[in-house]
Amino acid sequence: MFRKKSTRLLLNRNVLAKLKCISVRNVQISVIGAAGEVGANLSLMLKQNHKITKLNLYDDDEKILGAAMELGHIPGGPHVTGFSGENGLHAAVQGSELVVMVQRVPRKPGNTREQMIAANAPALQRLCRAMADENPGAFLAITTNPLNSMVPFASALLYKYGSYNPFKVFGVTHIDAARSRTYAANALNVSCRNLFLPVIGGHSDDTVIPLFSNISPSEYTIDPCQADTLTRLVRKSGTEIVFQKQGCESAVLGVAWSINEFCNLMIDAISGGEVTVNSYTANPHFGTRFFSGPTVVGPYGILRACYEFTYSDYESFLVTSSVPIINRDVNLGEEYVKYIEFAMKPKY
Repeated sequence: MFRKKSTRLLLNRNVLAKLKCISVRNVQISVIGAAGEVGANLSLMLKQNHKITKLNLYDDDEKILGAAMELGHIPGGPHVTGFSGENGLHAAVQGSELVVMVQRVPRKPGNTREQMIAANAPALQRLCRAMADENPGAFLAITTNPLNSMVPFASALLYKYGSYNPFKVFGVTHIDAARSRTYAANALNVSCRNLFLPVIGGHSDDTVIPLFSNISPSEYTIDPCQADTLTRLVRKSGTEIVFQKQGCESAVLGVAWSINEFCNLMIDAISGGEVTVNSYTANPHFGTRFFSGPTVVGPYGILRACYEFTYSDYESFLVTSSVPIINRDVNLGEEYVKYIEFAMKPKY
């Protein structure tokens, strides 16, 4: 039922036609997992954003209260409030237009998808429950890995809790687009500010697909041999960072920057604009139920998911190869719902 309803909504153009722009002046954002390294760096960047009026920071670790106090000493920007504890999570999401989930157990060498799901699912389950209870209309941006499974996991939970809106649940994949632009710019010896290329697929080493054949401006070209090399570099970037950090932590600074870029764009959408974000969302156009790519968003949610590109032969092969992997990851996330609900029940 969850799958059928989600797909039907996304394909119903009448629903999208009814979306209207409104102006929202006061934007409130909640960052969940703000005491972690990604969360702390993201919070510092958001504190400098004058489009935000209120910034709620939550973490299980009570040191977030001190971090929020410290950020509050920086002049200007949004008012910052720290929250901790189980009741604090419900309070932290109240009234926010955008809730950003950055809490995660850091990736370690050799971790399997199943291990990462088991480590990160409980925190996301608690957030979904809190949002269903306190703020079902908010946008939810998930950055917790494995993203290919965690977004379907959260979507299935929200559906179970009666508050699922497929137009408002996002997996943030801006880091894939940022890395792809940077590698392409370095190969072409130009500024990455002058480049754009869509990145589609999923968010894992075997599903990220930079479409170098679609690079713009059109005077820039990446030959097939370069495209193969650059795609491998993009796909292995996260793993290489873990290796270079001697397995102690995963990517932090670039990830925080990319989430901040996503938030900036979403603020404009919430305020009545129409923006394009790179995100992993419910999307039935590629033979999967979820897919990543440039996604057009307005104040009420997704206006248009990515759906049509021209591929090189190499890119067509990558898309075909990624679909069964993404479907497997989606199934892992959706199936884990039944286990997490049982595991979270109190034992007497």
